[in-house]
Amino acid sequence: MLHVFKHEMRLIFRDPRFWIPFIIPPVILAASQAIAVSRYGGQIMQGMEGYMMLLLGCLMAPMGSPLAADSFAGERERNSLELLQLAPIKPTRLFWGKLLAVLPFPVVFSLLAELAYWFSHPVISKTVAVASVLGALSAVLLTTSFSLMLSLRVKTVRAATHLSLFVVVPLLLLVQLGHEAFLQGVFIPAVVLVISVIICALSIFVGMRKFVSL
Repeated sequence: MLHVFKHEMRLIFRDPRFWIPFIIPPVILAASQAIAVSRYGGQIMQGMEGYMMLLLGCLMAPMGSPLAADSFAGERERNSLELLQLAPIKPTRLFWGKLLAVLPFPVVFSLLAELAYWFSHPVISKTVAVASVLGALSAVLLTTSFSLMLSLRVKTVRAATHLSLFVVVPLLLLVQLGHEAFLQGVFIPAVVLVISVIICALSIFVGMRKFVSL
């Protein structure tokens, strides 16, 4: 499993295109906020800091989708999936090695982006900050597990990446429509995180059975 993890890490760091999605969202959000502050004296942003923090974390969450999409669809497209399955590694360890190589990136980038935003906006309360972090972690688990399932079922990386984008719009709509209730306390975010963990665990279980049966 460690060998697979190292192999996936080398592939990720070797290809700069995987890093582009992690750079674009915070740059766009920071630029839009800077424009709003400079043109309107920050009036339209007043009281929206918690929403912006949650939005930033959720924007970073689907950025792991290209990595998840390449995990299995990329191997199939490069005609190397069969070779991996013939390697002297248990399919379960191979599966976990690929998953653990993908998951840290959206988690770390989401947390770093939210912490940076929190430190630059001290007006955000601890309750709102914790709720935003829990929301971002939930979004990471849901989007990554969804993309991983797609990667196991489609034949090309492009198809897996394009289909995984369908989860982004509902995610942003949920943030826009439900951020006020979501940020009122930590109970709702905690429940959402538990549900996300359960869905992610079920997706991993189904995905592992699918991979073993390939």
